Amino acid sequence: MRTSFSSSRSLFLLIGIMLLGTFLRFYRLDTFSIFFDEKSSMVVSQGIVLEGANQKDVFSKPSFTPADFWKPKSLADYYEAMTRSDIGNSPFYYLALHLWMDVFGLSDFSARSLSAVFSVLIILLTYHFARKYFSEKTALIAAFIVAIEPFFIAYSHQARNYSLTFYLTLLSTYYLLRIVENENQGKRSYGDYAGYIAASFLCPLTHFLTVSVFLGHGLYALFFLKAKSWLRLALAGLIAISGLAWWLTLGGGQWTLHTLDYQAKEYKRVAETMPYNNPYGTVLPATPANVAAKSIPIFSDLLIFTNGLSEALVGKKNLIVAFLAGLVLIFLYHSRVMHTLSLRLRSLILAAVAFAPILFYSRNKLQFVVFSVAMLIITLFPAVHKRAGQQEKKRLWLLYIMALVPTFFLIAFAFKSGHTFGLTQRYSGFSFPYVIIFLALLAQYIYTLKADFKSLIAVVMLVQLGFVTLRLREFFQDRSLKYGYFSEPRPRNPYYLAAQKIKNHYQPGDTVFYGAPRIQPFNEMGRTFFSHSVQDAQLTNLYLPKDAAFIQVLDTIRTNKIILRQKGKDIELADLTNLRF
Repeated sequence: MRTSFSSSRSLFLLIGIMLLGTFLRFYRLDTFSIFFDEKSSMVVSQGIVLEGANQKDVFSKPSFTPADFWKPKSLADYYEAMTRSDIGNSPFYYLALHLWMDVFGLSDFSARSLSAVFSVLIILLTYHFARKYFSEKTALIAAFIVAIEPFFIAYSHQARNYSLTFYLTLLSTYYLLRIVENENQGKRSYGDYAGYIAASFLCPLTHFLTVSVFLGHGLYALFFLKAKSWLRLALAGLIAISGLAWWLTLGGGQWTLHTLDYQAKEYKRVAETMPYNNPYGTVLPATPANVAAKSIPIFSDLLIFTNGLSEALVGKKNLIVAFLAGLVLIFLYHSRVMHTLSLRLRSLILAAVAFAPILFYSRNKLQFVVFSVAMLIITLFPAVHKRAGQQEKKRLWLLYIMALVPTFFLIAFAFKSGHTFGLTQRYSGFSFPYVIIFLALLAQYIYTLKADFKSLIAVVMLVQLGFVTLRLREFFQDRSLKYGYFSEPRPRNPYYLAAQKIKNHYQPGDTVFYGAPRIQPFNEMGRTFFSHSVQDAQLTNLYLPKDAAFIQVLDTIRTNKIILRQKGKDIELADLTNLRF
């Protein structure tokens, strides 16, 4: 994919946007400790089951060494690691992470930087997508929104598959649109088909839920691709999905469907019996009210100008007043009488309607102002579609479909499974680039409005940008439950720090003791067959030399400590109390 620039100004703007996005994605990348899912990513990428189900020969011995831990792994080990630690999901991501850390080393920064790199590439791909199918201005605005979007930044800081998945699904959709438009014009590029097959082949091997993206592709092709070309695209889709079929039947995902069925039944049982007090967080029955409550934040956070409002709009009186103010703004926008008044008077009226209700709001006052103006902005959506040309309208329909289908897929799945566990933004995050491109078009339409409405929207959106900045600040401080899962900052990875101390201070004859709390083996598909956890030992050995002969043992008494016994004296290397995350 080549990108040319109509002016040096556009090139410099894109470079500035890319630098900003790169900074936000790499800033403080390894400051805070890895959490449970990232631990799984780290060990699975090395062919190891978190909690040691495929390391019985290592941890059943009285003592072990890093060399024992790092003994060569077979393909069966990698399959088992993915199956037991991540239900057979994401084989391509684990392969990519393994190769990445072979080159850049095994560290938290290295593991997370793979996600950060693909998150940066999403900025560039969104720019290219929007520029090719809309305009350069649209592309620059969209790239800027992607660069500062908290969702993308948050998942660029996780050693998980999400950033890679978002990139691949966008790339797949890019090639789909090329195929549809070229076929409809009587052209055909086998390179486009090859690109679509390659990207689509990798998507479900990076995350199973990318199947919702292919539903969107099929729906778009059904309405906008000439019927005579359906067979070719269907054949490309079958080739693309063959990788997933192989993985689930002959590869390492043979337990996946069974495990997914077990999980669905388990979450439904939890939702019906203990929705709040359970190991999985809040899992509610899939009633219409519960599903709506979980879905509204997903939809609202897709729009950067409503980001965070679902949590901030507290209080029925506040919401009613803000809703009425929003209705008045919409009425004034469409009022012919309003447009006969002078610019100064119109501006005063709009400011009064938007900001005077602050006197009635009891809390989060400015966010209720944002909500009222956001209502007005949402009513401008049809105008963007109306002003588009015939070809651009077809492309807009792709944006609509890809913006909505992934979340509707999750909603349908929630009702089918009877619980709300899977209703979360990251599982429908594929939608963000398409929504953002539409927002870039919307921003250009707003720029054409009369000065009074344009100024009001601009001022309030600057306020909202301030709130987005605060959310990013919370995230970088590790105080964001929404984006980082933690309200209290984590320290740096205690396992990494303990490993550095071992490497610096271990002497022949010393022994390292790892806390091994008692655990309950899960089932035949679980992560462990041991009665005590080996996780602390595994996660520390990740950062130790692979050929080291350090003598190490499990300690079932001091279960929260990592201890170095040196010349009969115990030296505490780490206290893991409340630090296992």
